[in-house]
Amino acid sequence: MNKTLLLGLLLSANAVAWADGHGGAIAPLVNLEEEAKKYAPTETKHAPAAHAPAKAEKPAEHKAHWSYSGKTGPAYWGGLDPKYISCKIGKNQSPVDLQENKAVGTAGLPGLEVVYGQPELEVVNNGHTIQVNYPIGNSYLKVGGHRFELLQLHFHTPSEHQLNGFNYPMEVHLVHKDNAGNLAVLGIIFKQGEHNAELQKLIEHLPQKVGKVYRHKNVHLNLTAFFPKDTRFYKYSGSLTTPPCSEGVYWMVFKQPIEASADQLEAMEKIMGANNRPVQPYYSRHVLKSWVDMEQADDHPFYYY
Repeated sequence: MNKTLLLGLLLSANAVAWADGHGGAIAPLVNLEEEAKKYAPTETKHAPAAHAPAKAEKPAEHKAHWSYSGKTGPAYWGGLDPKYISCKIGKNQSPVDLQENKAVGTAGLPGLEVVYGQPELEVVNNGHTIQVNYPIGNSYLKVGGHRFELLQLHFHTPSEHQLNGFNYPMEVHLVHKDNAGNLAVLGIIFKQGEHNAELQKLIEHLPQKVGKVYRHKNVHLNLTAFFPKDTRFYKYSGSLTTPPCSEGVYWMVFKQPIEASADQLEAMEKIMGANNRPVQPYYSRHVLKSWVDMEQADDHPFYYY
Protein backbone atom coordinates (compact mmCIF):
# COMPACT_ATOMS: atom_id res chain seq x y z
CA MET A 1 0.00 0.00 0.00
CA ASN A 2 1.32 3.46 -0.90
CA LYS A 3 1.87 6.00 1.80
CA THR A 4 1.28 9.72 1.36
CA LEU A 5 3.91 12.06 2.71
CA LEU A 6 2.57 15.57 3.24
CA LEU A 7 5.27 18.18 3.55
CA GLY A 8 3.54 21.15 5.13
CA LEU A 9 5.33 24.46 4.77
CA LEU A 10 4.55 26.35 7.98
CA LEU A 11 6.12 29.51 9.38
CA SER A 12 7.36 28.03 12.66
CA ALA A 13 8.08 24.44 11.59
CA ASN A 14 7.48 21.87 8.87
CA ALA A 15 4.57 19.55 9.55
CA VAL A 16 5.05 15.99 8.31
CA ALA A 17 2.15 13.57 8.40
CA TRP A 18 1.41 10.11 7.00
CA ALA A 19 -2.01 9.18 5.64
CA ASP A 20 -3.65 6.36 3.71
CA GLY A 21 -4.96 8.41 0.82
CA HIS A 22 -4.07 11.19 -1.51
CA GLY A 23 -4.92 14.15 0.72
CA GLY A 24 -6.86 17.25 -0.16
CA ALA A 25 -6.48 19.79 -2.97
CA ILE A 26 -3.51 22.16 -2.80
CA ALA A 27 -3.22 25.59 -4.40
CA PRO A 28 -0.77 26.01 -7.33
CA LEU A 29 2.94 26.28 -6.51
CA VAL A 30 4.72 25.83 -9.82
CA ASN A 31 5.63 29.32 -11.11
CA LEU A 32 8.86 30.02 -9.24
CA GLU A 33 9.45 33.47 -10.69
CA GLU A 34 6.00 34.63 -9.62
CA GLU A 35 6.78 33.39 -6.11
CA ALA A 36 10.03 35.31 -6.13
CA LYS A 37 8.26 38.52 -7.17
CA LYS A 38 5.80 38.09 -4.33
CA TYR A 39 8.22 37.29 -1.56
CA ALA A 40 11.58 38.82 -2.53
CA PRO A 41 12.70 42.21 -1.18
CA THR A 42 11.61 45.14 -3.35
CA GLU A 43 14.96 45.65 -5.03
CA THR A 44 14.97 42.06 -6.37
CA LYS A 45 11.38 41.69 -7.51
CA HIS A 46 11.97 42.14 -11.22
CA ALA A 47 13.52 38.84 -12.24
CA PRO A 48 12.87 37.78 -15.84
CA ALA A 49 10.47 34.98 -16.61
CA ALA A 50 11.82 31.44 -16.59
CA HIS A 51 12.67 29.68 -19.84
CA ALA A 52 10.20 27.28 -21.40
CA PRO A 53 9.81 24.09 -19.34
CA ALA A 54 12.09 21.21 -20.12
CA LYS A 55 10.48 18.24 -21.77
CA ALA A 56 11.33 14.64 -21.19
CA GLU A 57 13.92 13.75 -23.77
CA LYS A 58 12.92 11.41 -26.61
CA PRO A 59 15.33 8.57 -27.31
CA ALA A 60 17.77 9.37 -30.09
CA GLU A 61 19.69 6.89 -32.20
CA HIS A 62 22.85 9.00 -32.40
CA LYS A 63 23.90 11.37 -29.65
CA ALA A 64 27.27 13.03 -29.22
CA HIS A 65 29.49 11.32 -26.67
CA TRP A 66 29.89 13.27 -23.45
CA SER A 67 31.61 12.55 -20.16
CA TYR A 68 32.70 14.18 -16.92
CA SER A 69 36.35 14.73 -17.80
CA GLY A 70 38.72 15.70 -20.61
CA LYS A 71 37.63 17.09 -23.96
CA THR A 72 34.11 15.71 -23.59
CA GLY A 73 33.70 16.98 -20.02
CA PRO A 74 31.28 19.64 -18.69
CA ALA A 75 33.32 22.60 -19.94
CA TYR A 76 32.92 21.30 -23.51
CA TRP A 77 29.35 19.94 -23.49
CA GLY A 78 27.89 22.96 -25.26
CA GLY A 79 30.12 22.45 -28.29
CA LEU A 80 29.74 18.69 -28.70
CA ASP A 81 26.35 18.85 -30.43
CA PRO A 82 24.06 21.73 -31.51
CA LYS A 83 21.37 20.17 -29.31
CA TYR A 84 23.62 20.75 -26.29
CA ILE A 85 23.93 24.52 -26.78
CA SER A 86 22.02 25.26 -23.55
CA CYS A 87 24.93 23.73 -21.63
CA LYS A 88 27.01 26.68 -22.90
CA ILE A 89 24.66 29.65 -23.18
CA GLY A 90 21.81 28.81 -20.80
CA LYS A 91 21.08 31.32 -18.02
CA ASN A 92 19.02 28.95 -15.84
CA GLN A 93 21.42 26.04 -15.49
CA SER A 94 21.82 23.42 -12.76
CA PRO A 95 23.29 22.59 -10.31
CA VAL A 96 23.84 25.69 -8.15
CA ASP A 97 25.31 26.55 -4.78
CA LEU A 98 22.34 26.71 -2.38
CA GLN A 99 23.21 29.43 0.12
CA GLU A 100 20.81 29.71 3.01
CA ASN A 101 21.53 33.36 3.77
CA LYS A 102 20.86 34.37 0.15
CA ALA A 103 17.76 32.26 -0.52
CA VAL A 104 14.39 34.02 -0.30
CA GLY A 105 12.09 32.75 2.45
CA THR A 106 8.52 31.89 1.44
CA ALA A 107 6.19 31.69 4.43
CA GLY A 108 2.61 30.52 4.10
CA LEU A 109 3.06 28.54 0.87
CA PRO A 110 1.03 25.38 0.29
CA GLY A 111 2.49 21.92 0.75
CA LEU A 112 4.01 19.17 -1.32
CA GLU A 113 2.35 15.77 -1.59
CA VAL A 114 4.48 12.69 -2.22
CA VAL A 115 3.15 9.19 -2.93
CA TYR A 116 5.79 6.55 -3.57
CA GLY A 117 5.13 2.87 -4.11
CA GLN A 118 7.65 0.05 -3.77
CA PRO A 119 7.84 -1.81 -7.10
CA GLU A 120 10.41 -4.48 -7.83
CA LEU A 121 13.89 -3.05 -8.19
CA GLU A 122 14.89 -2.30 -11.80
CA VAL A 123 18.40 -0.88 -12.03
CA VAL A 124 20.85 -0.05 -14.80
CA ASN A 125 24.40 1.28 -15.05
CA ASN A 126 23.98 3.56 -18.07
CA GLY A 127 27.64 4.54 -18.23
CA HIS A 128 27.07 7.89 -16.52
CA THR A 129 25.23 6.93 -13.34
CA ILE A 130 23.37 4.20 -11.48
CA GLN A 131 19.70 4.59 -12.38
CA VAL A 132 16.62 2.97 -10.81
CA ASN A 133 13.55 2.94 -13.09
CA TYR A 134 9.95 3.26 -11.90
CA PRO A 135 6.73 2.24 -13.68
CA ILE A 136 4.36 5.08 -14.59
CA GLY A 137 1.43 5.38 -12.20
CA ASN A 138 3.15 3.68 -9.28
CA SER A 139 4.73 6.76 -7.69
CA TYR A 140 4.27 10.51 -8.01
CA LEU A 141 4.42 13.87 -6.33
CA LYS A 142 1.97 16.74 -6.48
CA VAL A 143 3.00 20.38 -6.45
CA GLY A 144 0.00 22.61 -5.96
CA GLY A 145 -2.25 19.70 -6.94
CA HIS A 146 -0.30 19.28 -10.19
CA ARG A 147 0.83 15.67 -10.60
CA PHE A 148 4.33 14.63 -11.68
CA GLU A 149 4.99 10.90 -12.19
CA LEU A 150 8.24 9.43 -10.87
CA LEU A 151 10.26 8.10 -13.82
CA GLN A 152 13.59 7.24 -12.27
CA LEU A 153 16.16 8.11 -9.66
CA HIS A 154 19.92 8.30 -10.15
CA PHE A 155 23.04 9.17 -8.20
CA HIS A 156 26.00 11.58 -8.41
CA THR A 157 29.31 11.32 -6.56
CA PRO A 158 30.13 13.84 -5.23
CA SER A 159 26.97 15.91 -4.89
CA GLU A 160 26.09 18.23 -7.75
CA HIS A 161 24.37 20.89 -5.66
CA GLN A 162 26.47 22.60 -3.06
CA LEU A 163 25.12 23.60 0.34
CA ASN A 164 26.69 26.89 1.42
CA GLY A 165 29.67 26.34 -0.86
CA PHE A 166 30.34 22.71 0.06
CA ASN A 167 30.03 19.55 -2.05
CA TYR A 168 28.88 16.49 -0.10
CA PRO A 169 29.89 12.89 -0.98
CA MET A 170 26.74 11.98 -2.91
CA GLU A 171 23.37 13.19 -4.17
CA VAL A 172 20.33 11.36 -5.50
CA HIS A 173 17.90 12.91 -8.00
CA LEU A 174 14.30 11.73 -8.19
CA VAL A 175 13.09 12.70 -11.66
CA HIS A 176 9.37 13.30 -12.25
CA LYS A 177 7.37 14.24 -15.36
CA ASP A 178 3.84 15.58 -15.83
CA ASN A 179 1.50 14.67 -18.69
CA ALA A 180 2.83 17.59 -20.76
CA GLY A 181 6.43 16.46 -20.42
CA ASN A 182 7.50 19.08 -17.86
CA LEU A 183 10.07 17.91 -15.33
CA ALA A 184 10.29 18.25 -11.54
CA VAL A 185 13.34 16.89 -9.73
CA LEU A 186 13.70 16.24 -6.02
CA GLY A 187 17.30 16.30 -4.79
CA ILE A 188 18.56 14.58 -1.62
CA ILE A 189 22.15 15.00 -0.46
CA PHE A 190 24.16 12.38 1.45
CA LYS A 191 26.83 13.00 4.06
CA GLN A 192 29.14 10.49 5.74
CA GLY A 193 27.68 9.04 8.91
CA GLU A 194 25.62 6.06 9.98
CA HIS A 195 24.97 2.97 7.84
CA ASN A 196 21.97 3.48 5.54
CA ALA A 197 19.88 0.30 5.42
CA GLU A 198 17.79 1.38 2.43
CA LEU A 199 20.80 2.36 0.36
CA GLN A 200 22.38 -0.99 1.20
CA LYS A 201 19.59 -2.78 -0.69
CA LEU A 202 20.74 -1.03 -3.84
CA ILE A 203 24.45 -1.47 -3.15
CA GLU A 204 23.96 -5.23 -2.90
CA HIS A 205 22.50 -5.20 -6.42
CA LEU A 206 24.73 -2.67 -8.19
CA PRO A 207 25.00 -3.59 -11.89
CA GLN A 208 28.58 -4.00 -13.09
CA LYS A 209 27.79 -4.36 -16.79
CA VAL A 210 27.04 -1.06 -18.53
CA GLY A 211 23.75 -0.85 -20.43
CA LYS A 212 22.12 -4.00 -19.09
CA VAL A 213 18.86 -3.60 -17.14
CA TYR A 214 18.66 -5.83 -14.07
CA ARG A 215 15.35 -6.71 -12.41
CA HIS A 216 15.21 -8.08 -8.87
CA LYS A 217 11.79 -9.47 -7.96
CA ASN A 218 12.29 -9.65 -4.22
CA VAL A 219 13.97 -6.27 -3.72
CA HIS A 220 11.92 -3.14 -3.02
CA LEU A 221 13.17 0.35 -2.16
CA ASN A 222 11.26 2.54 0.28
CA LEU A 223 12.16 5.96 -1.12
CA THR A 224 10.66 7.87 1.78
CA ALA A 225 13.44 6.35 3.91
CA PHE A 226 15.75 8.66 1.95
CA PHE A 227 13.84 11.73 3.17
CA PRO A 228 15.51 13.68 6.00
CA LYS A 229 13.65 14.34 9.22
CA ASP A 230 13.86 18.05 8.50
CA THR A 231 11.78 18.41 5.33
CA ARG A 232 12.57 22.05 4.60
CA PHE A 233 13.85 22.45 1.05
CA TYR A 234 15.25 24.87 -1.49
CA LYS A 235 13.50 25.38 -4.81
CA TYR A 236 14.44 27.11 -8.02
CA SER A 237 14.01 27.02 -11.78
CA GLY A 238 16.93 25.18 -13.35
CA SER A 239 17.90 22.62 -15.94
CA LEU A 240 18.93 19.05 -16.53
CA THR A 241 22.45 18.58 -15.15
CA THR A 242 23.49 16.45 -18.14
CA PRO A 243 23.33 17.16 -21.89
CA PRO A 244 21.24 18.62 -23.46
CA CYS A 245 20.95 20.74 -20.27
CA SER A 246 17.32 21.65 -21.10
CA GLU A 247 15.96 24.45 -18.92
CA GLY A 248 12.62 24.90 -17.18
CA VAL A 249 13.15 22.07 -14.67
CA TYR A 250 11.41 22.60 -11.32
CA TRP A 251 14.06 21.80 -8.69
CA MET A 252 13.50 21.01 -5.01
CA VAL A 253 16.54 20.09 -2.87
CA PHE A 254 16.26 19.20 0.81
CA LYS A 255 18.19 21.44 3.19
CA GLN A 256 19.25 18.60 5.50
CA PRO A 257 21.55 15.85 4.18
CA ILE A 258 20.91 12.23 5.09
CA GLU A 259 23.59 9.78 6.17
CA ALA A 260 25.39 6.82 4.64
CA SER A 261 28.52 5.06 5.86
CA ALA A 262 31.97 5.67 4.41
CA ASP A 263 31.99 2.13 2.96
CA GLN A 264 28.63 2.68 1.27
CA LEU A 265 29.65 6.00 -0.24
CA GLU A 266 32.89 4.45 -1.44
CA ALA A 267 30.98 1.59 -3.10
CA MET A 268 28.80 4.04 -5.02
CA GLU A 269 31.75 6.21 -6.05
CA LYS A 270 33.76 3.19 -7.11
CA ILE A 271 31.20 2.10 -9.69
CA MET A 272 30.25 5.59 -10.97
CA GLY A 273 33.43 7.61 -10.55
CA ALA A 274 33.22 11.40 -10.34
CA ASN A 275 29.99 12.23 -12.18
CA ASN A 276 29.00 15.68 -10.97
CA ARG A 277 28.60 18.78 -13.09
CA PRO A 278 30.16 21.90 -11.48
CA VAL A 279 27.81 24.49 -10.01
CA GLN A 280 26.46 27.10 -12.42
CA PRO A 281 25.93 30.88 -12.08
CA TYR A 282 22.65 32.21 -10.70
CA TYR A 283 22.41 35.10 -13.16
CA SER A 284 19.06 36.83 -12.44
CA ARG A 285 17.39 33.88 -10.73
CA HIS A 286 16.08 33.64 -7.20
CA VAL A 287 16.63 30.54 -5.12
CA LEU A 288 13.69 30.16 -2.77
CA LYS A 289 13.44 28.28 0.51
CA SER A 290 10.36 26.78 2.12
CA TRP A 291 10.84 28.60 5.40
CA VAL A 292 11.42 32.10 6.73
CA ASP A 293 14.18 32.92 9.20
CA MET A 294 12.92 35.19 11.94
CA GLU A 295 15.60 37.82 11.29
CA GLN A 296 14.61 37.83 7.61
CA ALA A 297 10.96 38.26 8.53
CA ASP A 298 11.88 41.17 10.82
CA ASP A 299 13.67 42.90 7.95
CA HIS A 300 10.79 42.30 5.51
CA PRO A 301 7.42 42.29 7.35
CA PHE A 302 5.51 41.59 4.14
CA TYR A 303 6.49 37.94 4.56
CA TYR A 304 3.48 37.70 6.86
CA TYR A 305 0.21 37.95 4.95
